[in-house]
Amino acid sequence: MRTSHKVGLATAAAMLGLAGMLAPAATAQPRVTAAPSDCPKYYFCGYKKANFKELAFKFKDCYVQEIPDGLNSGGSWYNNQSAGTQARMLDKNKRVIYTTPGAPSSDPSGDWGPVWYVDAC
Repeated sequence: MRTSHKVGLATAAAMLGLAGMLAPAATAQPRVTAAPSDCPKYYFCGYKKANFKELAFKFKDCYVQEIPDGLNSGGSWYNNQSAGTQARMLDKNKRVIYTTPGAPSSDPSGDWGPVWYVDAC
């Protein structure tokens, strides 16, 4: 069972390293590098550690899926789905707390703490 985290949208965004991206005027996207070798095309991949180290999950189906236990802090993600596809991250109550930029996109340094579920597309 995952540990409960009580955070608001701004706190969750800050923890994910994405606070600036949620502001209406924000247009910059995270710098995208080549997809990690363990994140196949058409998948959204989550990693236990920063810089795409230690693959924890890879989702490609379009429905809300629970992320694995043990992803309570740190980590990274890579959205390697078809061009423009956005993934959604949800809290323990299945409320959307972040929507990724369209694929390909990534965050090499984030925090899985507030995230309990991912909808890959």
